Amino acid sequence: MRFTPEVKGEFVAVLVLTHVCAACNTPLMDSHQMNHLRKAAADQYRRMHGLLTSDEIIKFRQALGMSQAAFANYLKVGEASVKRWETYYVQDVVQDENIRLKCDEAYAETNAMEVHWKIHPADIYSGKKRFNWELFKQAACYLVELTRSPLFLNKALFYLDFIHYKLHGTSITGARYVHLEYGPCPDQYQNLFDLLIQQGILTATSHHELKSAQKADLTVFDDAEKETLRKVAALVKNDQGKALLEQSHEEQAFKKTHSMQLISYDYAQHLKI
Repeated sequence: MRFTPEVKGEFVAVLVLTHVCAACNTPLMDSHQMNHLRKAAADQYRRMHGLLTSDEIIKFRQALGMSQAAFANYLKVGEASVKRWETYYVQDVVQDENIRLKCDEAYAETNAMEVHWKIHPADIYSGKKRFNWELFKQAACYLVELTRSPLFLNKALFYLDFIHYKLHGTSITGARYVHLEYGPCPDQYQNLFDLLIQQGILTATSHHELKSAQKADLTVFDDAEKETLRKVAALVKNDQGKALLEQSHEEQAFKKTHSMQLISYDYAQHLKI
């Protein structure tokens, strides 16, 4: 039967099983059904507000192999709080964030990366621009359809930012690039690509290639940035970026830096392309 109970001042719609009077069709609920209604209503409220449901909290605790008491100690909360969250008491936003950070590896990693980006000011290693996740995401979406391989995508992103810096005095994405064996790559590129996959922006194929799961939104770029995107797209269009890979090893940005060293955008002035 459909019910619309109130949770934290909001009415939520839920369907639950209940006894019904055969004579007057009035719903009659026992204590077990009432608890089920409360839990269903609380979980519906949590879904509406992007909070973990009771079952999701239980799954996190069980995945860690913890009792409710051990889980409470791990989260630094009272055991009663865990018991309530696993039934029909809704955790607040701060508590929900704490659970995710301590239990969801991908969420914690994303948070750590966001902190990493925010604490690094715009400087010569970011192309005089703070890292912009939205621009990086859309640039990767656009270029991956032409490059496919993460190896070639890394080079396309490097040239995208360095060419734009050479022409306009600032990078597009604010990404930092590091000297690796296979040429310049975005710093922490594996984590960046993993995050794009986790968020459903990119998909990984069985052939170790990447594909865009959605069409790139080019409206986030200004006219000059779109022009640089088109320049780089033209460079990789015919061979998926193989020539760019070879060329990147001849750039001063690569030849005059050492393994694992961050690459200064000053080298953009000496690009051979």
